[in-house]
Amino acid sequence: MLSANPNPNPYLTSAAITPDFNGDGKTDKVWVDSTTGEIIIRLMDGTKVVEQGSLGNFDLTAYDYKIADFNNDAKTDFLLRNKTTGENSIVLMDGTKVGSAAALSSVDAAWSPQIGDFNGDRKTDIFWHNATTGENAIWEMDGTTVLNATVLDTTDAALTPTIVDFDGNGKSDIFWRNQTTGDNTAWFMDGTQKTEFALQSQDAAWTASLGDFNGDLSTDILWRNAQTGENKVWTMRGILVTEGALGTLDSAWTSKIGDFNGDGKTDIFWHNGTTGENTAWLMDGTTVATEAFLPTNNAALTPSLGDFNGDGKTDIYWRDQTAGTDNIWTINETTAVETPISDADKLGPQWYTF
Repeated sequence: MLSANPNPNPYLTSAAITPDFNGDGKTDKVWVDSTTGEIIIRLMDGTKVVEQGSLGNFDLTAYDYKIADFNNDAKTDFLLRNKTTGENSIVLMDGTKVGSAAALSSVDAAWSPQIGDFNGDRKTDIFWHNATTGENAIWEMDGTTVLNATVLDTTDAALTPTIVDFDGNGKSDIFWRNQTTGDNTAWFMDGTQKTEFALQSQDAAWTASLGDFNGDLSTDILWRNAQTGENKVWTMRGILVTEGALGTLDSAWTSKIGDFNGDGKTDIFWHNGTTGENTAWLMDGTTVATEAFLPTNNAALTPSLGDFNGDGKTDIYWRDQTAGTDNIWTINETTAVETPISDADKLGPQWYTF
């Protein structure tokens, strides 16, 4: 099902990747109360909270959640996992209300789930990885039903998996990285069948984050060297890698991925946690097309990104964890307009959002 959001890149608008519980193309917010374990959903319309609903209280030491879209209705759902007991359940959402919920088979606590879509049916599947043994499996899903549970090859336990789509065919692939040796491998998936290729290694100082910097719907990699501050992009077309070096930023800067001009090519937002400086690199493949110097704000504020007004351009939600005086920057290319969250919608310091 197509997103209501005008951005041309489905990876930026998918309800399985960006929270959108009512399918209106506007990013919504998930909040967790660190004291009571309550999880609430807030439907957003720009800087306004339209509606709020509670999923209930959870033991946060045991429960973890992943967002997904298991039934392809363009509304975000949840995979809830009890990391202690191994119990799993799917919650299909309809706005702030639970449409339906179903328990799945339990999976030993050593296994961790990630969400993907391995058969390209637009319904979220679950990839399971056991970091102790290196065992792997895929559950192909249809709503709350496991259609097929398939065991994959076992990998070296030192490898960490990330779900990607390197060939842009709408079927998830798996990027494997050994953070100690720097070795990288790609599994190109067709359902549960894999084709394996080795990629160029990157030493342990480099960490990878994902985007689509040229808008070809294939996952690209932003590499950052935390020691030297170097940054570079790999644009991927299957196993063909094009590398481009970017500017250097010291370790006080952290990055998040968005699309600030709505062209379907992911951009890089940088926040300096020491000085409060902010900048955005508007990307065109491996090149920074425009560098936007955004306003400086309180270094203690925590940014989370989304398109809260549904115009196809990423906005920034700034969380003030102490005072609750949050605000949203509505972004248009290199311009940010700040609007405070209303007093009625302020949340205390025990509430966290992601």
